Amino acid sequence: MAQPIVSDTKKVSFIVRFLYFIKNKMVTKYNNHLTTFNLALEGALNRIDALNLEKSTSLLSETKEIITSLENVEVDLAKANYLDSDDVKQNIKYSLECLYKLESKLHKNVYKSAPIIETEDDLKEGFSKMKAASLDKLLSY
Repeated sequence: MAQPIVSDTKKVSFIVRFLYFIKNKMVTKYNNHLTTFNLALEGALNRIDALNLEKSTSLLSETKEIITSLENVEVDLAKANYLDSDDVKQNIKYSLECLYKLESKLHKNVYKSAPIIETEDDLKEGFSKMKAASLDKLLSY
C-alpha cells in the first residue's frame, strides 16, 4: 500500500532537467539574435542622414511595420515573463528604443523638405482659449 505511484523518479528528473537545458539553449540563441539585431539598428542609425527622400520614405513605412510587430512580440513575451530572462527583456526594450530613434530620424528626413503651412492667428487664439477653458475645468475637479 505504501508503494510509490511513480517508481522511476530518476527518469522524470532527467526529463525535466533536459527540458530546462533545451529552454535555456533556445533563450540564449534568441537573445543572441536580438543582440545582433540591435547592433544592426545602431549601425543603421548612423547612416540615416545620407539617405535620399525616396529611400527614407520606403524605410519609414517598413520601420513602422517592424515597430508594430516588435511591440506585439514584446506583449507576448511580457505575458511569458520574457522567458524568465532579464537579458531578453532588456534586449527587447533596447530594440524598441532603437527602432523609435530610427523612425524619428527617418521622419525628419522625409518631412524636412515639406512646405511649412503657417497657422492663422485667429486659429491660434481659438486654440489658446479652448486650452485655457479646459484647464480651468480640469483644475476645478
